[in-house]
Amino acid sequence: MLELELNEAIKKIKRENYKKVLVQVPEGLKTKVVKIAEEIERETKARVFISAEFCYGSCDLPLEEASVLKVDAIVHIGHSDFGVKTKIPVFYVPVYFDLKIPEKLKKEISKIKEKKLSIYSSEPFRKVLDDLEKFLLKVGKEVIEKKIILGCSDIEQKGEANVFVGSGKFHPLALHGKTYFLNLEKNKLEDMTEEIEREEMKKQARISKFKEANKIGILISTKPGQFYKDYEKIKEKLEKEGKEAKIVIMDEIKNEKLIGLDFDAYLNTACPRILDNHFDKLIINRKDLF
Repeated sequence: MLELELNEAIKKIKRENYKKVLVQVPEGLKTKVVKIAEEIERETKARVFISAEFCYGSCDLPLEEASVLKVDAIVHIGHSDFGVKTKIPVFYVPVYFDLKIPEKLKKEISKIKEKKLSIYSSEPFRKVLDDLEKFLLKVGKEVIEKKIILGCSDIEQKGEANVFVGSGKFHPLALHGKTYFLNLEKNKLEDMTEEIEREEMKKQARISKFKEANKIGILISTKPGQFYKDYEKIKEKLEKEGKEAKIVIMDEIKNEKLIGLDFDAYLNTACPRILDNHFDKLIINRKDLF
């Protein structure tokens, strides 16, 4: 069951007497956003606008749309506060799945041979992560680390193995070392270690090819939580290595925007998971190089 608590955001809108607000949701909640907007309007009397742009996390706020509409606040649903500084108030409304780990999966988890485990999940599955910790302790495992991670996280292995609980491979690919994926969507326990190792090998291959490239486009995103302010330092470092570097700026970094640009390779300073998308030219992440 999906739990979405709007009460705090509604109280803030009423307390501040906001007249116009903009609601933003990730793709998975777009089927519910009209009802969400209707509830806010009914409870606060404020005019509610809906952002239809793609939303990749709380690093990706619709500040331009908010400015054009002159709204008083943004209601961002589906993620927790990422620490992005904004002039306009942003109310974060996390979404949680109130689920229990099925008995079938508990039997599979019991078969994990490693004793010292680090356990992870994404924000919507926080309650399931608590359930996982209790069960692991019950069957004699030791929890070395318990943490909510982001898709852009980069987590070194602690203990003998990782266990990620949730849905989709976006988050568990941020882990390193022996990793089990408790896939609640498919109701199965998957060993992702080989896939993670393959991704690491691909990364090293990209870095080697990048070092051979001469003309580099440094990709900058205007998204508030992804903008990298020290781009000039990156440019200087690359030029000291004998490369020709230029700054390329855009909102959402996509392959079709880069077609026609005369660069050998690109250095991405925005969300590291951009590399999950297709690009015709070689692209690597800033953190992988520096």
